[in-house]
Amino acid sequence: MEYYPTLITLHIIFAGGWIISLVTDSFLKQFISRRKGLPEEKTLISLYLNFSNLIGIIGSIGILLTGIIMVIMNPGYGFFQMTANHWLTTKQILTVVLLIVIFVFVIPNAKKLRKSINDEISKQESLGDEAYKNLSRAYRLNIIINVIVLINFLFAITHRFLG
Repeated sequence: MEYYPTLITLHIIFAGGWIISLVTDSFLKQFISRRKGLPEEKTLISLYLNFSNLIGIIGSIGILLTGIIMVIMNPGYGFFQMTANHWLTTKQILTVVLLIVIFVFVIPNAKKLRKSINDEISKQESLGDEAYKNLSRAYRLNIIINVIVLINFLFAITHRFLG
């Protein structure tokens, strides 16, 4: 248990990274929409994909590993035990849903979007309908991810007050 405070700190830092992603996501979307059809639009979309990917990888792996270790180390916690800690079980279920959304929807869509951007960069053309469709889907998926992360964050900070 001597490392438990360090794990909690790391867990909070990884969660903070995802919360920062929630804030920066809206700014990047605004920059992209303001430059629609301009040459820098593709660069901004690539930045959006890279940033979302990097924060997503760091946040998801960090949260997952520190969360699992904390549950193993703390005898008062358990995996998917609704009777003991309903808030924790809800967070665990939401995390599983989050990982499913990421692996089943976000990653394949990001690959399609990146491919269409790279194809159009090589042709030096503006983005086509398929790229905008994939970009719109990426926006929606990131909103879903951000909502799940925010709900998990709220469970984490309010569980001591709500019982």
